[in-house]
Amino acid sequence: MKICIKCGYVDNVFWRHSRFDYDADYMRFDDAEQQPELKNICFLLREATNKEHISDKHYTYYRRGTGGIWLYRVLTTDYKMPRERKSHKLNYGSV
Repeated sequence: MKICIKCGYVDNVFWRHSRFDYDADYMRFDDAEQQPELKNICFLLREATNKEHISDKHYTYYRRGTGGIWLYRVLTTDYKMPRERKSHKLNYGSV
């Protein structure tokens, strides 16, 4: 759970930190549909196969997982940053 040191804002308890995407939080899409602040986002991403990215003032939201069961959020400033991808080069002939 995130708590702002300055203003004391407490983030929704359903958000969990992702182990693989270090700057992302996620929650079950079923739980997100029950949250009043996420109603509009869930309406736009209601189709499980919808892999679009929806941005609001601070966060970018998208669905992941088999059947789209997870709703992910990333700070929009972090989402726009290019991610490092390892380039795998096959080196045939070297022993």
